[in-house]
Amino acid sequence: MKTARTLAALGLGTLATVAALASPAVAQDTKAAPDKANQQCVVNTDNGDRACFATHREAIAYATKGRVTDAPNDARAALKDEKLQERLSGPRSQHGIKPAKNAKSALAAESRVLATVYRDKDFGGGSVYFTGSQGCSFRYPWSATMGDDWNDAVSSTASGQCDITLYQHADYRGFSQTFRGNVPYVGDAMNDQASSYSFDR
Repeated sequence: MKTARTLAALGLGTLATVAALASPAVAQDTKAAPDKANQQCVVNTDNGDRACFATHREAIAYATKGRVTDAPNDARAALKDEKLQERLSGPRSQHGIKPAKNAKSALAAESRVLATVYRDKDFGGGSVYFTGSQGCSFRYPWSATMGDDWNDAVSSTASGQCDITLYQHADYRGFSQTFRGNVPYVGDAMNDQASSYSFDR
């Protein structure tokens, strides 16, 4: 009987040890899981491809296909960096123009950052960097909807190569508003209302 109790105690002790060792891993996995509301995403509006990351630096590196790997992780700092913005979207003189395949620009025939939207005011929270290779004033096939994660969720915007127009409903319906430059708040009328978008110059 004593032997049986000793074995039972050893068994419980072993289970407790296994549980103690396993618990930190479970907690770590939960902590490491990305918060959807704060993901930094990239949408290629040429083909609809989408990828999301934990930081702005990772998202920008992906958006530029590895051309820009040293962007700051703070969105506000990135927007104030004119040289960085030129690397992302091309020189101001080229904004709105479809990149020519035979151009000397380092961005020739490359996807540029057309515009960016942010979930919170003042460029906070999650973001979506929209890239494309057709310039502005082109109705990209994937812009008729914001997608489930971003429907009615935009609070601030930033121009890249293009200005961005937000529409109240999918398929460019409902009221709309065009935003130019860095806009820390889209206003009460459009805040958390956008369901589709287009690019303008």
